[in-house]
Amino acid sequence: MRKLLLVALLLCPPCLKNTFLRWLCGARIGRGVRIGWFAAVQGRHIEIGDYAEIRSFSMIRCREVRIGAYSVVGNSVQVYGPAAFSMGRHCIIGSQTLINVWEDVRIGDVSALGSRCMIVTHGTWLPYTEGYWVKFAGVTIGDRAWIASGVFIQPGVRVGNEVFVNSMSVLKKDVPDGSVVEGFPAQVVARMDQLKRTMTPQRIDAAASTMLRHFAEVALRRERGIEVQAEAPGRLSFRCGGQDYLVACIPAEGPLPSADDCGGGRRVLLLVSRPNWTPPPEMGDPLAIDLTTMKMRHSRDAIYAALSRFLDGYYSLKLEYEE
Repeated sequence: MRKLLLVALLLCPPCLKNTFLRWLCGARIGRGVRIGWFAAVQGRHIEIGDYAEIRSFSMIRCREVRIGAYSVVGNSVQVYGPAAFSMGRHCIIGSQTLINVWEDVRIGDVSALGSRCMIVTHGTWLPYTEGYWVKFAGVTIGDRAWIASGVFIQPGVRVGNEVFVNSMSVLKKDVPDGSVVEGFPAQVVARMDQLKRTMTPQRIDAAASTMLRHFAEVALRRERGIEVQAEAPGRLSFRCGGQDYLVACIPAEGPLPSADDCGGGRRVLLLVSRPNWTPPPEMGDPLAIDLTTMKMRHSRDAIYAALSRFLDGYYSLKLEYEE
């Protein structure tokens, strides 16, 4: 029966997969969850949080499956075994990753596995009765851990919080919190706090302006063929689909754009760096992305959606929808 359910789920159109899992498998599926073509989730207990995504050709088959809100399982990922698998909010598992769940595997919040990683929770092949060793042990990855592409994690390893593991590394022992590790076997080579800048209001404003300029080049010019008609630091204007747009930064410090600047029938998109800022009534109803709270609105506007995807994909900003 379970095999028939699995085949039916694999062949089911993406628009029906959530209903299929709720009705026939008793799964708890959040809002906006997307499960791609020929992808499947199977387990005795399944929880998938709001706006999570499982992309095409991926299969997750464990005793318990918990996927946090806004998390993404990439294409052709395999997660399998008789134990429990869980990943927190805003996590990513890169394409073609393999996770063996003979023992429990837990991934914390805002953590990422690059493409073609491998997690193994048991190690054996030669016969145990002939004296060869065997090991069974779960794997835990903490919060805000970045596991780059091609990393191999052996049974029993705990990866701490705020960690970066460089590509093609082999983890044979625990990784302390706040570490940068690489190699075979992986060794600590630096501390994460050495890689971070202190973000002053001036630096936040400069970062917002840089991201907006990069968005104009990549998402507008390169991907959509849109020529920006006028540019200034922290400000773009252009025309798309018969609609005039203004995209502007609301700085953490300094002068704000006036309502006159935002008028003229243009659709206004804002990157807001100023805490607790709300648009004045004369500015209308702009679509804002708040960089202080990482919140955005639900909208069908294509440019607004493209901006949010760009900020996530290129700059790893973990945005959530306003309730």
